[in-house]
Amino acid sequence: GTRVARNWRLASARHRRARSKERERQREREREREVKRMHRSCGRLSGVSSSAGVCAAAARRGLPASRRRGGLAQQQHNASVPAPRRVRPRASTEGSSSVLDNLDNLALVKKVALSGKVFQQISAREMFEALIAINQIKSKKPENLSKVLAGNEAGEGGSYWKLVYTVGKKNLNEATSKGTGSVGGNGGNFFPVTAVQNWNEETNRIQNGIFILGVFSLIFSGDFELVDKSAILYFDFDRLDISLGPLSFGFDLPANEERVGKKRPFFIWLHADEDIAIGRGRGGGIAVWKKVDKSYREDEGVYV
Repeated sequence: GTRVARNWRLASARHRRARSKERERQREREREREVKRMHRSCGRLSGVSSSAGVCAAAARRGLPASRRRGGLAQQQHNASVPAPRRVRPRASTEGSSSVLDNLDNLALVKKVALSGKVFQQISAREMFEALIAINQIKSKKPENLSKVLAGNEAGEGGSYWKLVYTVGKKNLNEATSKGTGSVGGNGGNFFPVTAVQNWNEETNRIQNGIFILGVFSLIFSGDFELVDKSAILYFDFDRLDISLGPLSFGFDLPANEERVGKKRPFFIWLHADEDIAIGRGRGGGIAVWKKVDKSYREDEGVYV
């Protein structure tokens, strides 16, 4: 009976070792497939072979930490791809490369904000880290804010800005005080629905709308005040309009006597140009918008 028990234990141990080796081989195959998938995705997005740095960063993000540490395929991949390099912020973004690792922080934010959804998703972490760096720079206030944000040169009722990306107050404060490594995940989020703001310098009116599939819209509107010297835009809403297909209705919102002067909601603008705008809100977070034109609005059913 003792010999039978010993043989059974030995057989069980051999079986466990065999299963462990098979699981390791399976993990190795999964790692290789993941790395190949990331390479194919990045190749399609950039269209150039020099996207290796982006692919390496995306591949590392796509694999859990326990799977990144081992594996011959991953070690060979890391050895063949240079580590991502972040250039320090510069005043100008001219002549920027198409590879994120070769862009300064502002150019990186602009490239990702103006890109398609697939590229945005694999670049979410880089977007977060670049915004943290921009937020910490004591730079000169944006110039000609009124024209850039609310200009009505095309006679289209001002300028229109689509909300692209947000970082909440908690992650922004933690990354600022302890470094971006203290914040897990992507750090921020690409806004999941179509949200477009409209500022018109001729009327000093703001519209903030949510639009879904061209059939539903919810639009808040009110007055705004832009203080160019401090790059602060104060606003408050006094009306709400709702549309669902052919049906629409609206009503005036009650005045809030406590929300006057500097107690109103506001944005502090860190950057604004003809393509993107970056601002901090009263709630303590930071957001990125991209400018949209008439053709976009007609396609998406936004303010039409």
